[in-house]
Amino acid sequence: MGSLLGGGASFQEQLTLLLRIVGDLYDAGARAGDLTESTREPFLPWQLEKAEVLALIAAEVQPHSRLPDSDDVCWFTVP
Repeated sequence: MGSLLGGGASFQEQLTLLLRIVGDLYDAGARAGDLTESTREPFLPWQLEKAEVLALIAAEVQPHSRLPDSDDVCWFTVP
């Protein structure tokens, strides 16, 4: 996010861009979820609407005051 926004971007600006990208991914069919131990169903998508996904991701990221690593909050899949 920092490279897309430039080096001086605030955490809030980075979070806003992250949520916009996640929203665009959701609109394109991607779904957030969790990896599982199951070989039959290795990915469990969250059964949430777009606004709920964005709110959950924001709530998980906000307290850390830094953007997460790729597996800190969730994974994404395209069904």
